[in-house]
Amino acid sequence: MPAPTRLAPYYLPLQFEPLSAYLSRGLPAARWAEEQFALSLSAPPQGRPGLTDRQLEVVTALDRLPLQVKDLMRGLIDRLCLDPGSGFLPGTLATWHRGTLRVNVDWPDLEPVTRLSQRPTLRRRFLLSTLVHECGHALVEDFRGGIPLRDYVRLVAAGGWLPHPGDDPWPYMAGHGSLDQLQTHLLGRLLDLDPRWAPELPVADPRQPGPAVLDRQLPLHGPRGRSDDGHGPSLSLQPASRIALSIMAEERGARGLASRTGIPEAELRGALVRHPSVSPYAEDEPCETLAEIFRCLQLEQPLRELPALEEGWRLLVLPWRDAELRLGPREPALPPPRQRLVHPVRGRL
Repeated sequence: MPAPTRLAPYYLPLQFEPLSAYLSRGLPAARWAEEQFALSLSAPPQGRPGLTDRQLEVVTALDRLPLQVKDLMRGLIDRLCLDPGSGFLPGTLATWHRGTLRVNVDWPDLEPVTRLSQRPTLRRRFLLSTLVHECGHALVEDFRGGIPLRDYVRLVAAGGWLPHPGDDPWPYMAGHGSLDQLQTHLLGRLLDLDPRWAPELPVADPRQPGPAVLDRQLPLHGPRGRSDDGHGPSLSLQPASRIALSIMAEERGARGLASRTGIPEAELRGALVRHPSVSPYAEDEPCETLAEIFRCLQLEQPLRELPALEEGWRLLVLPWRDAELRLGPREPALPPPRQRLVHPVRGRL
């Protein structure tokens, strides 16, 4: 059975002053980020056309973030770096790593932002989605606020990641379809693979092998059937949609696989559609699945009926909601300092 929720350790019951309160007083956006989010903000030297406008657009997006995401930004992220495109993988708008959120501000050469350049509303939406997605990574992977390994594996399973039935038929057998059973099975296989994992600790806890190790041990790397292809042994999990395509490409398809493994064809097909993915990007890597679940919950509330989003609400959002309810009303935001006026004759007033 799933474990009860725990309070979000990054939650601070303090309101946020809007960016406009600083800009209207002539104060820089960097000061707003520092005082309202405890963020150290760094920006590249000026010189590129439109760079200042893009930097302000990024900071303005922070002001539009949902409240839980703002709390994550204040509680788990220490630095916001507005960097040029060098150092980013092609097509990357933002990354998060160990308390630092980096945003690529070389937008003229970046897809899909370039295609959205004539539609500012869509561009702002894309930027907001990216920031929420990266904060999802921070929530899941940072030991100060991350979720236990057992919950991480549960969300991966809820997001539709499975072993190929030819390698591990257990999840496809009759009576093995519940999320509780699948979580227990995959967690047991992971502990058999690497006994260093502690299910009750966050993935990024210093006592754990670490998120980078988990990124290698969960998904399939390279051709099926290899236990070690340079990444080390793994559970060889794949998105269910990808498994379905590979089965269709095999000779005799699902019927032939059913006869070889003893899995009834109906059970095989049922397992592959039981836990659909929340988005195409969620099928890239298991870690992206969790970040996409969080993004969908924050920005696409009507999709809550998906199993992965129901679990994500309980494991990623509910601890924050519990903290909000138990700790009571938020304290007033830290106000911006009042500028002292200078009289041309009498000096400062």
